[in-house]
Amino acid sequence: MNFEKKLALTITSTACILTSMMAPVSAAKFKFSYSGGNVLNPNDVVTASGILTTSAYDPATNSYEIIDITGTRNGQAIDGLLASGTFLDNNNLLFTGFPKVDEFGFAYIIGETSYNVFYTYDYVEIGQQGFFTGYPLTSFSITPIPESSLIIGILSVTALVTINKINARSAHLRNKRQLPLGIGDKGNA
Repeated sequence: MNFEKKLALTITSTACILTSMMAPVSAAKFKFSYSGGNVLNPNDVVTASGILTTSAYDPATNSYEIIDITGTRNGQAIDGLLASGTFLDNNNLLFTGFPKVDEFGFAYIIGETSYNVFYTYDYVEIGQQGFFTGYPLTSFSITPIPESSLIIGILSVTALVTINKINARSAHLRNKRQLPLGIGDKGNA
């Protein structure tokens, strides 16, 4: 491979890798799931999962603001996100480090019942349907959903590596065919 091709391959690979590593500058999506049980009644359990949509990452606060939610809680569809400050002082912030939510957490509604998921020494869900319910959460997960630019970057790097290997193999075979008779040919020796 000549110098220009190697340089182009190096520049393209570097650009793809750097693009795939950049923090999102637009809205991001995160998968969430959690489960737990009522301390007083082990048969009373909660499981929830879905997608959180956020605004752009704010480096000053190291957080995203949750602007939408979809998913289910105990098989019921989540109706929507509650505005910040409307249930137990929720702020709807999602942090990149630990914990993923603070002591104010994010809140959503299903029918007439509001729920707040927050962190105070552990992750907890509090619900209100005329009376309060509470669940210490035994599992809690929030993971980013890769952006299409990340997927395109990974696919581009994979394609470039594959093309490079194919070109190297082709060059090897071309060089082998150009050798004088008897050299490199075990059948003629």
